[in-house]
Amino acid sequence: MKAIFLDIDGVIATPTSVRLNYLLGRGPERQRFDTVSLAYLRRLVAETGAVIVLTSTWREDMSTGDPYVNAIMDNLFAQLDEAGAPVASMTPVLQTADRSAEIGAWLDENPCDAYVIFDDLARFEDRPEIVAGHLVLVEDSEGIRHHHYQCACEILA
Repeated sequence: MKAIFLDIDGVIATPTSVRLNYLLGRGPERQRFDTVSLAYLRRLVAETGAVIVLTSTWREDMSTGDPYVNAIMDNLFAQLDEAGAPVASMTPVLQTADRSAEIGAWLDENPCDAYVIFDDLARFEDRPEIVAGHLVLVEDSEGIRHHHYQCACEILA
């Protein structure tokens, strides 16, 4: 199995997509994500067979049962599904650990042949060995672009 660990803010929710959603009057429950980022994500999934694993803090509020939060998450899942990059899984939420420990916990339960991490922040102090050679740091101002896609392809090869 191959996995793509995906953050949302700054990776597929870019300043451009956020501004466009604002101008079109789309709330978070109807927002659209960066089309270029989604196209590269779709291409990466299609070419490598990797599954999408959500790492974003967005997943932390899913257990609240709040209908508005559920609508936001349903929209996210629908957008990724329509883009050809459906969410297959999510990392566990570990209250006392950072994202690297959450990815590590997921990998402990789901061994992978290869994986890549898309994130806009380097917040991986607990388990740096999980991140080394797997992180594609995305500029939050641009989202996933061709050079990120190429780097991810190399990591997943």
